Amino acid sequence: MNRILGIFRMHWRDKFSLLVLPWIICGFSFVVNYITGAGLRPDEGIYTGGLASLYVYVLVVGIVMVAQTFPFALGMGVRRKDYFWGTLAAMASSYAITAVVLIVLSEAEAGWLDGWGIDLHFFHLPFVHEGPVWLQAATHFALLMTLALLGFFISSLYRRFGKIGLYAFGLVMLLIFIVGPSLMTCFEKWDDLGRWVEANFHSINDATPWLLLVAALLGLAAYGMLRRATV
Repeated sequence: MNRILGIFRMHWRDKFSLLVLPWIICGFSFVVNYITGAGLRPDEGIYTGGLASLYVYVLVVGIVMVAQTFPFALGMGVRRKDYFWGTLAAMASSYAITAVVLIVLSEAEAGWLDGWGIDLHFFHLPFVHEGPVWLQAATHFALLMTLALLGFFISSLYRRFGKIGLYAFGLVMLLIFIVGPSLMTCFEKWDDLGRWVEANFHSINDATPWLLLVAALLGLAAYGMLRRATV
């Protein structure tokens, strides 16, 4: 347990990368969208995807985190198991805080600040902020953890199999996203898929359990590779 706490503290020493920098990037995106929106002022409101910058950053952090800390931790005699759980705890705690901040900003944008005075929807988005507040926060947390663990998985894959493994993974993903849509078109299944999504997912909150499952599977796969990875 002490070693897990040591890894947890090691990651939290870099608070700037975990908490500050993503909000700097998100804030810059917000300013750009605000200035643009203030100039346009459409009647139906301004809906932007600028918040995606925060999630992209989380994915990148998941990739970089292993490269920066895994060799050092093992060089200090930390077990791979302890490294994994300490890193997971650091991710979970930082993204829980991020999820709460996102909810506060969403409520401020929709209620207190009236769309920042220009009807801008940057933090409060349809299909996302529906239902109980705690469920919205859980959805943000699940999405953040899924992206972080996807990055963790990619970096662990590289540690275990090198460039060849990474290229093979990229090729498989490319084939899936090329062959999959082609098969859907060939067998005319897009309408069936649309009806299934409409029936089962009224908002992204309905996908939260699935996101947590994907995050867990990515974490298990990453741990399995780190156990056999070279430093």
